[in-house]
Amino acid sequence: MRKTDANRHICTIDETRTSREVAAALPRIQKWWQFVRNLRFATDLHPATQKHLKSSHQISKENERLLHCFPPWVVHPFSRLRMYADVVVFIVMNLHLTLLPLAFSFLAFLPDGPRRLVECFDLILCLVLAGEFALRFCTGYVVPATYEIVLEPRRIALNRLRPFGLLYGLLLFMPFILLLEVFHTWIVGAGAEASFAFVSFLYLTNIVRFRESNRYFRIVPRVLGVPESKIRILQVLMNTLYVLHWTTCLAYIIPLLLSSARPATQSADHKLLLRVLRAEVSHRNLTSFGAVIDPFVRQRLTDLQTNASPAYRYFRSLMLTLRVGLASCEQKDLEQHFMYQWIMWVVMLLGWVWFNYVPVVLCRFLDSPEMADDQYDRFLANLRSYAYNKRVNPRLERKLRDNFATRFRTGFFDEAMIMGLFPRNLRSSVKMETCQRLVASVDLFKNLPYAVLTDIVDCLQLEVYLEGDVIISAGTFGDSMYFLAAGSVAVYAMHGKELGHLTDGAYFGEISLIKRNQQRTANVVALEPCELYRLSHEDFQSVIQPHAYLLNRIRKQAEERLTATKRKKDKLFRKKLINTFLQ
Repeated sequence: MRKTDANRHICTIDETRTSREVAAALPRIQKWWQFVRNLRFATDLHPATQKHLKSSHQISKENERLLHCFPPWVVHPFSRLRMYADVVVFIVMNLHLTLLPLAFSFLAFLPDGPRRLVECFDLILCLVLAGEFALRFCTGYVVPATYEIVLEPRRIALNRLRPFGLLYGLLLFMPFILLLEVFHTWIVGAGAEASFAFVSFLYLTNIVRFRESNRYFRIVPRVLGVPESKIRILQVLMNTLYVLHWTTCLAYIIPLLLSSARPATQSADHKLLLRVLRAEVSHRNLTSFGAVIDPFVRQRLTDLQTNASPAYRYFRSLMLTLRVGLASCEQKDLEQHFMYQWIMWVVMLLGWVWFNYVPVVLCRFLDSPEMADDQYDRFLANLRSYAYNKRVNPRLERKLRDNFATRFRTGFFDEAMIMGLFPRNLRSSVKMETCQRLVASVDLFKNLPYAVLTDIVDCLQLEVYLEGDVIISAGTFGDSMYFLAAGSVAVYAMHGKELGHLTDGAYFGEISLIKRNQQRTANVVALEPCELYRLSHEDFQSVIQPHAYLLNRIRKQAEERLTATKRKKDKLFRKKLINTFLQ
């Protein structure tokens, strides 16, 4: 759950309030410059932040690391700049990869004016992609195996300079569109074989780029809050349209290239077609071609005579490609060159595989109980149905959804089932891995034997609190201690004054483990979604009771701490009383 301007905490601590007032008093230009500088820092607005950085404290620490340890041109992978860039690059990349095959297949014989306009537009797209290529050398990355966030310039450069990845990235923004100026003369001249090799090269190097497009696409629906299962379905549909588009363009231009590649084996019909293509567009004389037998040549001459638009020719080729892919095309619809026959046979085979693969993938996405993301979406759907059936008010329903999202962070899992599969020693090891740093930092637990710490950790219970939830209330009698695993909380005195903030790794309420009826002296309120571990008085006593010497030592430490706290409060009270009297 992200904070909005309406529900952000307004800190009343003097130092924080002063710094906020100073920031508000800055000139507008300086505010804009500060905003631009902050674009490279991690933010909770990025969809991937909640998976890797669970609290505002972790985000702040990550930004401090970026600010103090690395050059000013390094960009965090969870920054606003990276988020905005991913959205822009997704749109630009798909426009470029859609326009490129369309230009060389259907727009090569357009007049100079429209063709130049297409070239200029694609060159702008290539410049944007070149900027993205350079930006990735300044952007950190996450190691998938360890979830490590890498910001070191040297490691970033080595990761980007892998030979295959570097060449693959360079080919994406190469201005191939400039060859459109001479491509139409190659087709009807001596360069048909070079054109065929070039078109084949474009197809082979770009047909699998839908995977790269998918990587940029994932951030768009996540920003909009689209469920994970729908993202996968959209990706499958987009991939299908992408492959179909490239194959459609290839199927249209390849027969013409093959007919021009070998003049010695050309039929009279193909020679007539090439003579017509060499002529000026406005002076083509196509009044009589009744002697043309080849269906491919006849179709192309008909297009020239009727001045068929590129859109009409594209959709006709799309229909033919679909028919070939579904193995429903008749032989007379195809050009007779053996190479084209082989290409169409490959298209038919791939079409059969693809159109059988898509329904299986969609069915798997729609009904896949083993997938964590789908289970997460399914639970949210059940929660909505439950709230509707029980007439839960929208505010409480939203709170239930936010609590669930904070606990599982887009990936559902059954902890009880998972931990039940392992023996007790492994369960304890997992909990110690997660919570040992929290327990070991408590003064009362220092120098405790490892076995006792393990038993204490086994008693911890995870609880999730949302922004504004009261964790403990002043005046109530404490019965538990809390460990703040992730998040930030504010501490308020009984009269409402804000005393300070606690962040990741902090703890409070430890006196309740020794003295159950000890009255709470402060309110603790969550400032953001928080993960806390609760240790109850009963569980702690059951662990520590067999160790009488440890219990006595902890009680003595607690009494000393209570005495010191009381002495400090009395001193502050006397000072306040004297100041009031002197006034």
